[in-house]
Amino acid sequence: MDDLGLDVEAVLGSMPRISDGRLGYSLARKPLIRKGNRTAPHGIVSLTIAGFAHLPAHAGVVDMFLAVLNELSDRRAKAAYDPRHVIEVTLSGPEVLSDLGLQDKPLIRLLPGILQGEPSTWLSTGGVRNEVWKPTPFVRRFRNVSSVDEYLHRLRAWLEPAAQPAAVLTSPLSLVAALDYLDVVWRLRFGAGLLVVPSAERAARLAFDATTAEELDNRLSALGEMFKGFDVPGDQQQGTLRRLRSFLSGHLTAEAMVRVESALTTLQNVTHIRNAGQHMDAALAAADALRSFGLTYPISDIREAWQSVQAHVVSALGALREEIQATLPTPSARRSPAGRQRRHTSSNSG
Repeated sequence: MDDLGLDVEAVLGSMPRISDGRLGYSLARKPLIRKGNRTAPHGIVSLTIAGFAHLPAHAGVVDMFLAVLNELSDRRAKAAYDPRHVIEVTLSGPEVLSDLGLQDKPLIRLLPGILQGEPSTWLSTGGVRNEVWKPTPFVRRFRNVSSVDEYLHRLRAWLEPAAQPAAVLTSPLSLVAALDYLDVVWRLRFGAGLLVVPSAERAARLAFDATTAEELDNRLSALGEMFKGFDVPGDQQQGTLRRLRSFLSGHLTAEAMVRVESALTTLQNVTHIRNAGQHMDAALAAADALRSFGLTYPISDIREAWQSVQAHVVSALGALREEIQATLPTPSARRSPAGRQRRHTSSNSG
């Protein structure tokens, strides 16, 4: 790509992609730098099954993978069931290949890397040599896959479930109210405010419609400033949302963090859309972000886009509030002498 004057990030980023948050699938897998989503300067860019499907000369690789995938899913599905024990299916990789008549195929050497790279099988094989395979229950959802198209259809259903329509806003103040409600619960739980309003004028922008690209950029910038102003403890060198994720992970259960992660992804997507209006390099991230809101890139209906963003953000802020509120002490605990003493101390220190 260097010899041809091509940028590897732009080329790989232009390929069709199935994604949900940090997990993605495209025609190729790129070696990533540990921090960030940038391609490592040294490493092998390898094809996925979706990529191999575009090469007629390598149709045998696709057939080989589908045969192994079906065998793994079939054997997992036929495993004995015992409600008192976790059932583990252990297979000999060489024996499975022999049973399928694949052991002498010229491109069999590619199979270990493919199995470890495909989301459907990456937890079902045992290392580089792949001598022992342990198909997980998850692989059963790919049972009886007969083509790459069907495989990708099932993969998309898992990685990229259909976006749920956001609730319709009942008031132009719904977004501002959602920020206020979250701030109140944050104060009750952590003894300090979360929301730092940059200015009354910027906060007021959030209550107005957007009918032009300039107005949409104006609203998104105001919303982004609200997020940026969150007063979250932690490493101030990190972004606000990253600090928020790290802080809440130390105070909420793993189950609660699943919902919190989804909500924070929604807030992060707002910043991606806003950045695209000011930086051309952010267009790819914005296209993915818009899709998560049920919108297309480029935006065709400005008013609809802003309403969708508002509704999704209100829902995300509500999820954060509810998970934090679930950790508040009960009213009886707050009325206890110890609870009154804690409030008194907090009041004095504030």
